[in-house]
Amino acid sequence: MDGLSHALHQTLLSDLLCPGCMEYMVPPIQLCKNGHSICSKCSQNAYFCPTCGAEPSNTRNVHLENIVRGQKYPCANRPSGCLDLFSIEQIAEHQAVCSYGPVECPLKKLNVECPWKGVKSDLEEHAKAVHPEYFVRSSTHTSPWLDDDRQLVLCFGEVFLYNQRIRDGTFHCVVQLIGPRSQASKYKCEFQLRAANGIEQISKTFTVRSYEEDSETSFSSGKCSRLHDVVVTNFAVEHWLDMTVTISKE
Repeated sequence: MDGLSHALHQTLLSDLLCPGCMEYMVPPIQLCKNGHSICSKCSQNAYFCPTCGAEPSNTRNVHLENIVRGQKYPCANRPSGCLDLFSIEQIAEHQAVCSYGPVECPLKKLNVECPWKGVKSDLEEHAKAVHPEYFVRSSTHTSPWLDDDRQLVLCFGEVFLYNQRIRDGTFHCVVQLIGPRSQASKYKCEFQLRAANGIEQISKTFTVRSYEEDSETSFSSGKCSRLHDVVVTNFAVEHWLDMTVTISKE
């Protein structure tokens, strides 16, 4: 986008902010009796237009609604590093889980009690100090447990969450980037399970998923390693596995 186009885009985005709550307006967009636009939430809760003081009307600004639907919006965490753009339908959902904003400890999603909440750049120090048993600083790590497992993996300057779970007779493994989908798609993960005889092995490679996606969605999508638990058990020696997980760039 050249300088002029960028300036025009920024001007249009500023015009799409509700003068009441200063958030981007989502259809339906109401008009006051003097023609100023107000988001539906403010028009329902306010007795007067925040721009001119006139009463809200029941008239919708259909033209502006069409413009809103065609725009791409920057994340509110853009100053912290999130450079992705989203449609008006996607942006609220994204900002609720954006890793460039305040995030909870990712292990909390995996049943590890932790009250920590901070920014992504502080996550490594937190993990090393509070969760050393779950922290790995390498692009390749082992997962020897024939049971549920979770790890915070630091490599390539990023933080990944490894989630291993046995559910409904299936052994699931997924790697998620603590970051947006656009960044996660730049990485792949390889799961290698080897038998004690040194001959038999199973290898599966998948694109890394984003932390924006719930683990259950990753598991049910089929875009993660899924093996019948009987197969996995046949590779185990006294309930221990010879399994490695390798993260690499696409």
